[in-house]
Amino acid sequence: MQAVLDRAIERYRRESFLRAANSEFQALKSDARAWKQETQERQLWEQTLADGLDKK
Repeated sequence: MQAVLDRAIERYRRESFLRAANSEFQALKSDARAWKQETQERQLWEQTLADGLDKK
């Protein structure tokens, strides 16, 4: 019984997290300026993948 409750609680925690993240991304996307800043920052981070190190 405890294992079933543990799994249910963990599933609820994960689903709650994803619902909140989706909601925040929707809000971010609705603000054109904020979304542009987000995509620019992502592009900067993507450049770190070109650091010459092999992927494993």
